[in-house]
Amino acid sequence: MKKFALIFLLSIGISFAVCAQNSAGTANKNTALRCLKLAENCLVADDWQNALNQTELGLSYDDSISDLYYIKAAASLNLGATKAEALRLLSSAFERASWAGYTKNGARIFLADLLSDTGFYEESLSTLDREPLIYSADAEFIRVKNYYRMGTEESLNRARQRLNSDRRVYPSDQRFPEIFFMFESLFMSEAERNGISYEVPQIVSNIADSYIAKLPDYSDKNPEMELMATSFAKDEDKLRLIKAIDAKNTNLSTLLAVSALRAGIYTDAEAFDMFFGASEGELPLDLLENFIALLRDPEVIEQAAKTLADFTGTIYIDDNMDLQYEFNVQYEKGRPLYIKYDSNNDGEIDLYSSCDFGAPVFVYFNSNRIQFFYDTFPRISKVSYTDTKLLFNFLHDDFIFSPFDFVTDNVFTRTGASFYIPYISTDISIPLPQELIEKASSFELPITERDDARIVYTLSGGNIVFAEFYEANRRYAYCDFTKESTIVRFVDYDNDDSFETTELYAEIPFGQDGLKTEENERIISSVFNFIDGHENIYLRKIQVDSNANTFSEFSEEYLEYGGKVTVWDNDDNGLPDCQYIRYPQKEGEPLLEETLYFDSNGLQILSLTTADSVPVKMNASGTEVLVYAGEASGLYWIEEKGTSEAEAAVLKYVAHGIEQGAIDLFDFEDYRISVIKVGQNYYCKTVPATVLSLEENGASE
Repeated sequence: MKKFALIFLLSIGISFAVCAQNSAGTANKNTALRCLKLAENCLVADDWQNALNQTELGLSYDDSISDLYYIKAAASLNLGATKAEALRLLSSAFERASWAGYTKNGARIFLADLLSDTGFYEESLSTLDREPLIYSADAEFIRVKNYYRMGTEESLNRARQRLNSDRRVYPSDQRFPEIFFMFESLFMSEAERNGISYEVPQIVSNIADSYIAKLPDYSDKNPEMELMATSFAKDEDKLRLIKAIDAKNTNLSTLLAVSALRAGIYTDAEAFDMFFGASEGELPLDLLENFIALLRDPEVIEQAAKTLADFTGTIYIDDNMDLQYEFNVQYEKGRPLYIKYDSNNDGEIDLYSSCDFGAPVFVYFNSNRIQFFYDTFPRISKVSYTDTKLLFNFLHDDFIFSPFDFVTDNVFTRTGASFYIPYISTDISIPLPQELIEKASSFELPITERDDARIVYTLSGGNIVFAEFYEANRRYAYCDFTKESTIVRFVDYDNDDSFETTELYAEIPFGQDGLKTEENERIISSVFNFIDGHENIYLRKIQVDSNANTFSEFSEEYLEYGGKVTVWDNDDNGLPDCQYIRYPQKEGEPLLEETLYFDSNGLQILSLTTADSVPVKMNASGTEVLVYAGEASGLYWIEEKGTSEAEAAVLKYVAHGIEQGAIDLFDFEDYRISVIKVGQNYYCKTVPATVLSLEENGASE
């Protein structure tokens, strides 16, 4: 009955705990849903900051609700976040797949739009077309964008066919004529710049005529759309439209200058004044090329050449005809000052370059976190990895690398101006660190051996020949890599500039896997931080010579499976005073250790062997003796175990301290006790009273 009662009480306790957890989870979810509702209201009111605040608060209560990520992405994008950041948030929303409201289709449209803008056209279409298929004005507009941006003959036909249908389904949606005229006028202008005859396809003419006829019906007419539409109007209608736009134009317009010059309404001089007066130092390259290509007056062409040669401002370049600018080039006095390149328009710069009168000083690749510094372009002086602080140095002409070329613009060349435009190859290959080693004179990178430490490797033909180690700007070690089988490192551990410690590193011999330990890996990594395949080495030996007399006061050699041999030369005479051997220990084996003491002539006077710290053998003056454990911890008897009274006397005697490895004698009752300290243990032996101590023996002589 008692057992049943106990089980019942335990089950009740568990139930209460589960209910409490469920209750807390439900409360958190309800709070998160209230935050979601508030965030939705803020989003509708264009109150982006409060919408963001509410989503972050909601996610702190429950991070499983997809809607919160979706609204956070929308609010963040409107507050200046990148499209890449918004895409990551939307990815989190769809990964969780837990939608609280009716926002999933909205999120799909948002995702499809971002995918289209960042170059993922197939993925964008798939997002809209998978079940349940989304058919709406927003979805159709994104589909049309995707087909135009794909740029194939088939996709262009599909874009035009959809627009031919959409103009009837969504006659009042101004986005469709805008996207139509923007892309189609882009194709026409490209042909014009390149001197190619362009025939407008019949379906394009039909769509253009339909949209042009409806221009007066749009409540919020876009002047730029009207100007682009004039390119598709018939001769008389074209002049009438341009004149009408010109008559009501209250602001200078670069596009109006181009359209009016093309139609013959403006002279070259009038168009020139309007075009550059309206530019405010910022121009799309294609529009600037269109304008220059239309000029015919020699005086204006000469003026255009001078303007280009002295141009200070920003040129935007759309290098894939997607109506977005991948390049942002700042010019100063007609030469590039800096270049920004965002290949997929996700808001995260792929390449940034700073120039000195048109010559790149450095180029930074964001995705690789790598920076190239130029001596004289395209000759590299340094390459730096900003995340790992890895730095390569190069001698003049040893490494030439150019991620882009500067090409003269063919359209501008006809004016006589040498105006350079950056061109980036799509198949550019950024070299890996291993490739840079082949060309570098040296490279440096941080190490963890000391705070603020770094190592500088000197290279010859891609091979490391020397290394220097710095703490801040102070050299504390150097290393020779030229020896065949050993790496020799000299270290100043006490910071007196004497480099008293010699470290010997060697390649791990084949079959000696016992040298591959975690501790060795830690040492090699913290000291060398190799990036070129030197990882298969180990610390073989350490020697310390503090007074530079070629005698090592201390040395330690490392063996397999944690084994080592340590030697002390306390009197600095080149002969060992004490030696400690830790024998290699494989898994499951006892730990065998041996300690040896030597006299001033280097002759062994005592050795002790232990197994798992328990003495098993002692050799004194060439004679092997038995060892017995005493009653007190750490106290052992040689040959014969002493009495408890004798042990008490020993403990009292050693409490005053005795020298490691030295033999002490003291009187006890009618005999004497010999004591030697080895490590933390004391080894005792009873001897006749006639045995003299070293001091007494010297006095009697």
